[in-house]
Amino acid sequence: MHRYSQQEMTERASLYALGALSQWEARAFEEHLVEGCEDCRAELQSFKEVTREIALATPEALPPARVRDRLLSLVAEEDGHSASRHEPPASLQMLMTLRAGEGRWIDAARGISIKHLFTDPQSGMVTTLVKMKPGTRIPLHRHRGIEQCYVIEGDFHADNQQLGPGDFHCAQAGSVHEPVYTVAGALVLIIAPQDYDALAQR
Repeated sequence: MHRYSQQEMTERASLYALGALSQWEARAFEEHLVEGCEDCRAELQSFKEVTREIALATPEALPPARVRDRLLSLVAEEDGHSASRHEPPASLQMLMTLRAGEGRWIDAARGISIKHLFTDPQSGMVTTLVKMKPGTRIPLHRHRGIEQCYVIEGDFHADNQQLGPGDFHCAQAGSVHEPVYTVAGALVLIIAPQDYDALAQR
């Protein structure tokens, strides 16, 4: 089980309580909790209580009437001008390119880093590059939706099979993945929902 330092534990617990971790960082932290780290669980509980108290302590306030009137006036002006405003070409709205050197790699867990490529706002499906160092693994988990996996480099072991470059693996919603791992390292493209359920090791 990966042990967080006191600083890491405080930072991860606070960001998780605020919902500020990426999907892979949140998954890694949840898996860490499932593995039985009581220190991190206690730290997370304390931050949850703090965030709840802050939300309850915030006083309700009504904006001045002049703010409401100004807002309605701006909306009316916007509606009046929208018909004459030129929309940007459809190609600028519908196409996106992310080059190999662009984007940011994020450390999601020990030996595992990820780069988010795209999130479909309608389906909630997230396209992610996952880079695994030799000997790393993703613990037992259940899928909340369909997960598609395409191996780009290295070896990737899933469902008692060794997959290599060009191999494709798909897990249906509700399926349970035994720990997936790599021996020599791997680069994998994954298209899956935002979250999955971390499970205790059998």
